[in-house]
Amino acid sequence: MEFGIWLPVYGGWLRSLDAPTGPDVAACLAIAQQAEALGFDFLYASENLLNCIHGPSESVADAWSILAAIAAVTSKVGLCGAIKPGFRSPFLVARMLDTLSKIAERRLGMNIVCGWWKEEFDLSGVDWLDHNGRYDRAGEFLRTLYGLFQPPAEIVETDALPGEAQSIEIKQPPTYGLDQNALPEVWIAGHSDRAMQMAAEWGHCLFLNGMGDEELKRRIEAVRQEANSWGRTLLVAANAYVIATETTEQAQQRWKTVVGRRNAQTIDFFRKVIGSSGAAAWAALGEEQMVDSNAGFELGLIGSFEDIRNRIPRLQAMGLDRIVCQFDDPMRDAGPFMKQVIRPLRDNRLLAFEGQMS
Repeated sequence: MEFGIWLPVYGGWLRSLDAPTGPDVAACLAIAQQAEALGFDFLYASENLLNCIHGPSESVADAWSILAAIAAVTSKVGLCGAIKPGFRSPFLVARMLDTLSKIAERRLGMNIVCGWWKEEFDLSGVDWLDHNGRYDRAGEFLRTLYGLFQPPAEIVETDALPGEAQSIEIKQPPTYGLDQNALPEVWIAGHSDRAMQMAAEWGHCLFLNGMGDEELKRRIEAVRQEANSWGRTLLVAANAYVIATETTEQAQQRWKTVVGRRNAQTIDFFRKVIGSSGAAAWAALGEEQMVDSNAGFELGLIGSFEDIRNRIPRLQAMGLDRIVCQFDDPMRDAGPFMKQVIRPLRDNRLLAFEGQMS
């Protein structure tokens, strides 16, 4: 199991009355350095040009600018950023990835997000397509991106004079100076059939919102069967809002406080925006579930350190490979989570492995 941290590019992750509503760039850099020192596996930066947590009147930090800054001050923590096909051309993205991989000196991740907020498309001058149209555009984006990093050789048959054999020439395509090693690990975000099909065909990792156990297990089994039909294997990641404390009661009280302070006006605004988009992932969410931006409460990482240490192996047994953690305050909460949950789990796994080898 790998663990990552969402960078707070929108401010606080909760649609609550007391959440910070704007990004703190300095905090993102500090969180990144702390995450690397603690031993987290990766950092994730989501891309929206409008603030999808607190509303369009609030600021938001550009994901790829943040990742470039982080790449320069870290050395090993994984870096993954979201991309919306249509907002940036495949060639521009290829050049960005090529440059950023040189700064980072490690392989990057890129999460394909098809988008759901029409106003963001309109302001950016990008055609607003229906759900299938947005996935068609994403598929074409990926085909072009792969072709730029791994261009196929062209076989050219030359004209022959009478009585001479025709010759065949293999013409190497231009690489435009792109380093093939900069081709990123491709994540696909979404719950729809189209998202799962795209992940199975093109992706290395399917990124899901938080959800209940039965639905999670069903989706993991379905996408892995689909990937197998393409002769591929696939990782699965899920979002989780983490509230980890000394006791179960403390965690539950923090959660009750959070949902009790929910911003009903902001939640109602986004329910209408999402409802008109055709996005399937949020259609059935209740008001309490909408407090978190990606149904993070649903993965069940709210409880005592012991509760969560017991919960994570069950998620792994369902086939989950990665958890992307949102924290109320990453600088405060990520350290105890690593020390009280992740490291004991890793130590136990190492001891079990050593026992099998002895």
